[in-house]
Amino acid sequence: MLWTLFNPPKVVKPKPDADANAVAEAEGGDAAGAEGDDPASGEEQGDQAPPAEQIVAPEVDSPPFVTLGSIDPDSPYRMAATFDTHGATIRRIQLASPKYRDLHDQSGFLGQLELTDSPTGVVIQSVTPGSPAALAGVEADDVLTSIQPAANSKMVGGDIKEVADFALAMAKSKPGEEVTVTVQRGGAAKTLTAKLIRRPLELIRPEQENIFLHSDKLPPEFEAHPSLEITISRIEPYNGTVQAFDKANAELVTGVWAVDDTVADQLTFSKVLPELGIEVVKRLKIAKDVSEEQATEDTNNEITYHFEFDVEIRNLLSTPQQVQYVLQGPNGLPIEGFWYASKVGRGWSGYGIRDVLMRTYGSAEKDFACRNIAKGKINPYGDGESLAYIGVDAQYFAATMVPLKQAVEERWYTTFTPVIASTKIDDKNSYQQKYQNSSFKLTSQMLELAAKDEAGSSKTHASTLFTGPKHPDLLAEYTLPAAPQQSLDDFVYYGYSGNLGIPQLMVGILNFFYSFLGNYGLAIFGLTVLARGLMTPLSRKQAKNMAMMQELRPEIDRIKERYKDDTQAQMKAQQELFAKHNYNPMGGCLLMFIQLPIFIGLYRALMVDVDLRQASLIPGLRWCSNLAAPDMLIDWSGMPWPQWFLNGEGMFALGPYLNILPLVTVSLFLLQQKMFMPPAADEQAEMMQKVTKFMMFFMGFMFFKVAAGLCLYFIASSIWGIAERKMIPRPEPPKTNVPKTSVSNKPKNSDRDSTANKKLATSKANKGGKKKR
Repeated sequence: MLWTLFNPPKVVKPKPDADANAVAEAEGGDAAGAEGDDPASGEEQGDQAPPAEQIVAPEVDSPPFVTLGSIDPDSPYRMAATFDTHGATIRRIQLASPKYRDLHDQSGFLGQLELTDSPTGVVIQSVTPGSPAALAGVEADDVLTSIQPAANSKMVGGDIKEVADFALAMAKSKPGEEVTVTVQRGGAAKTLTAKLIRRPLELIRPEQENIFLHSDKLPPEFEAHPSLEITISRIEPYNGTVQAFDKANAELVTGVWAVDDTVADQLTFSKVLPELGIEVVKRLKIAKDVSEEQATEDTNNEITYHFEFDVEIRNLLSTPQQVQYVLQGPNGLPIEGFWYASKVGRGWSGYGIRDVLMRTYGSAEKDFACRNIAKGKINPYGDGESLAYIGVDAQYFAATMVPLKQAVEERWYTTFTPVIASTKIDDKNSYQQKYQNSSFKLTSQMLELAAKDEAGSSKTHASTLFTGPKHPDLLAEYTLPAAPQQSLDDFVYYGYSGNLGIPQLMVGILNFFYSFLGNYGLAIFGLTVLARGLMTPLSRKQAKNMAMMQELRPEIDRIKERYKDDTQAQMKAQQELFAKHNYNPMGGCLLMFIQLPIFIGLYRALMVDVDLRQASLIPGLRWCSNLAAPDMLIDWSGMPWPQWFLNGEGMFALGPYLNILPLVTVSLFLLQQKMFMPPAADEQAEMMQKVTKFMMFFMGFMFFKVAAGLCLYFIASSIWGIAERKMIPRPEPPKTNVPKTSVSNKPKNSDRDSTANKKLATSKANKGGKKKR
């Protein structure tokens, strides 16, 4: 948020696209923008004249930003999307549901105003429908002059002279507070009252804002390609210059596009390129719920987290043309929980917070780790394959394009390539590799365009752009047009344990308890009680075994002493002793093996299931407000910790919060060990116990960034185990006929020496008596 406020959007001329160059060279052509290259068929053109037909681009007077949808939870929209008319790209997408709020920013939220400094003051460039600012009556082009807090607020209000003043004022505010906003509109001052809310989750936003979560500066020469950026890579025939071609692409990326918003819930962006004799059109229509009166049997109100997205190329010349374009996929997805988050993938590579998932018709899904993409290990795909979908896969959310083909055989794209959409993060830091801004690029087939005003003078590629949570039921509704039996549910992946259905079972049990308890924290306690209750016979047997082991320890020591030179006899005697007292030395292992799948299943469920994200233990408290994250008791980020420590880069980097639940978990482990571990029988056993205690110290670091929900399970399970052990009566000491000639019954050295001296003295006395007689 601070980055956006301090750094309003700037126009930056893009560099040549290396990926497009590689793709074009592989196809026998050249990419646009490379110095000295011909964007047509490879012939040397030099400084030739532009097309004979003179085309004049219309004057464009579009606002800097336009918006579709709303963030009002009661509106028919699931999101609000703000578009930058410079390039006709997605600026940000905010989700409307209170279930999906920003996990990092806990301050009050007035709205994404896209503020910019100007000679007249701080200008509001955009007001998102449904935001507190919009509900208060704030409008685009208002000049923000003042913001004042309500009584008893810690917020620092005052005059707003620059963007930084607004950022500092909002930093101390809280959701639910009322503020008074003063704006200048048409030369007159207006005073408005707004009630702040918690900041919505931004599923897409400028990557700069993500980088400033984990770094205090941008990478050198930082550059980003926003979502849905488009360029022309080839055009035939082309009689213009390379410079004119580059100019046309620069206009596509940084120029202002015309906007048509006359159709409800739809924006149509268009850009005329006189140098190329074409017009490029992007059309987006946001999905929304329909009223009961409008609903039909074919209407599914759950399928509302998407846009209908069209790319259309129109020929403006009186002669046919062939055109190829490159489309930048969505990027800038959230990196929430970057200091503790971990995402599972289908391979052995180290997966990041945002990877790429792709599927072609007739093949299984493929995922690409952001680390490998950044290292250039991923080759372009698409050699004769038909794309089913491709998208960016974040931990709990996804942004995916589904081409609306009617036949599997249709091939719209020559290549679909995973890429990093902004300047790569330093690859010397292995931990920061998981922050890479993964995305993809689609390179179209050469589009055959007939002469203008003739049939076939334009070609359109229509897609569904899904931008929403990775909820299994929701994704299952997004089926593939050419293969309705397949859907986007591939994005929900629990790892190899998911193939056995264990995490899904844990999620089902948690949802069952949640259905009548209304709290996922209590549902985890319910899961613990259910699991430990079903395992009671085994756990009681384990506890009895451990207690019996303590009672049998002296007898085992005697057997070892008696048969210390005969291992076979020693083992036989121990087995007879165990059989006599019904003791199974492996009895405790079965319980451990049964609990292991529960632990793995719950761990995967918290890592994947979006319903557990933002699920709180005690509603209204910041502590333990997200069971899928550490409990975050105290924010100590203001202390002089190094950045790597706050970023959680390594086991000993604890992150920006002090977490109490992992400490309670490890303390209970130590308590159980102290209460129930039998005393060491020899020096080797004593050494093992010391090592175990020392390992608990490292376990504290390993558990420090573990999800609070997992810690709650361990805490409840440990308390259950302690109570269960205390309720089991102590077994009677075993009666045995084993001779007590063992080490444990031998006298101490001093006693043994004293006994020997007495025997020697007695012997001497007897000898002396015999001599006298």
